[in-house]
Amino acid sequence: MYTAREIKPGIILSFAWQTLLFFFFYSAVLCGLSYYSGITLGISFVPIGLIGTAVAFYVGFKNNSSYERLWEARRIWGSIVNASRTWGTLASTYVQSQDAGAAKTALIHRQIAYVNAVRIQLRSRSVWNSTSSIAHTVVKDHHTSDESSLQDVLPQFLSESETKYVLSKKNPATHIMKAQATQLEEVFKKGEINELFYFHMMNVVQEFYNQQGAAERIKNFPFPRQYAYFSKVFVWLFVLVLPFGLINEFAKLGPNLIWLAIPSYMIIGWVFNTMEVVGDTSENPFENAINDIPMTAICRTIEIDLREMLDEDSVPAAITPVHNILM
Repeated sequence: MYTAREIKPGIILSFAWQTLLFFFFYSAVLCGLSYYSGITLGISFVPIGLIGTAVAFYVGFKNNSSYERLWEARRIWGSIVNASRTWGTLASTYVQSQDAGAAKTALIHRQIAYVNAVRIQLRSRSVWNSTSSIAHTVVKDHHTSDESSLQDVLPQFLSESETKYVLSKKNPATHIMKAQATQLEEVFKKGEINELFYFHMMNVVQEFYNQQGAAERIKNFPFPRQYAYFSKVFVWLFVLVLPFGLINEFAKLGPNLIWLAIPSYMIIGWVFNTMEVVGDTSENPFENAINDIPMTAICRTIEIDLREMLDEDSVPAAITPVHNILM
């Protein structure tokens, strides 16, 4: 997630320099042919304007839909944060037994393992998403991408046998939460938590599964290709025919003014291309790209809160943005 109020020019140029170069040379060639041949390579701007209007509406629809996916992903993680705090509070307050300290620690550490497992699973590569896009490259150039693995993270919070067990499953996070429910059941049968709080905590388990499923729905169901693909096609169709309309309009003002079509084309083309890129980089919010949900920072926030509920001394520091990028 990019955190600065204003996007730095370097970041903007990372996305724009290649297309700007193309726009410059493409329009310069057309203007040069028109100027030196004496034949205006232009057409009426009316049909081009109609195409531009239609493309703007289409791209606007795509961007709204992409933003909805991004914002829903952030709401999901906000719910996971709230439910994790609720879980930590209930576990640290209402579990009473001879080894209550060990039981509380296990329930809370396993919760930290769970949220990190969800994070790592969501950051696995999707078959339809390229990790070599500019949105990913910018992160690699200015930040260290989150390349955590379950094999590295889970042993910090789970026993060796439990780590081995969940890693053998296709969806480790699901089985970590199942272990939470299993331990909670054992605690309840021993009479170490009353029935009211047992049911309350089981409801929290259900909430985690609900939010995990919602996140997996976004992860596993791509933004509909018919909208994503044709949005790009329509933008480039408009961009490629645009200089012909601009050349025709500036030629009416005088032969020497035809060169003004070059900067005009670069500006208009950059605007439309940027609208397309904004929507494109918001489609998949869990992919280690610059506009993605900062799941690493959110998981660290949950870990800090839960460890402090146990009054532990080894509480890690919060994750802060690096070059205005928060992972």
